[in-house]
Amino acid sequence: MQQLGMEFGDPIVRDQQYRAVVSDAGEMVGFAQFFPLLGVTRLGLGLRPELCGRGLGLALVRAIVAEAERQAPEGEIDLEVHIWNERAIRTYERAGFVITDTYAKTTAAGTVDVHCMCYMPPAMD
Repeated sequence: MQQLGMEFGDPIVRDQQYRAVVSDAGEMVGFAQFFPLLGVTRLGLGLRPELCGRGLGLALVRAIVAEAERQAPEGEIDLEVHIWNERAIRTYERAGFVITDTYAKTTAAGTVDVHCMCYMPPAMD
């Protein structure tokens, strides 16, 4: 994995940035990555494919955002999502994310178009 540039294969990065998301029953439902950038935590997240479409995505995103806020209370939070992933984009928007940029990104699988979405929590009155 490291030869392909996949940071998950690096045990130090994996320990520092990745977390399993586990249900109350102890079942792994997904994962989260908290990638530190200057003043920003970039999220990576995934839900087990067989759990998609069951209404779990919003709760997953909200829990991951809460942890990112706990880890870096003063920092911004963003994520990247493939532009074709409309279901994820809708979930992120419902969780408070807004598309702020769209660009091509080079990955191990080739170049893909992604949206950058920033978390914009509702204003407190």
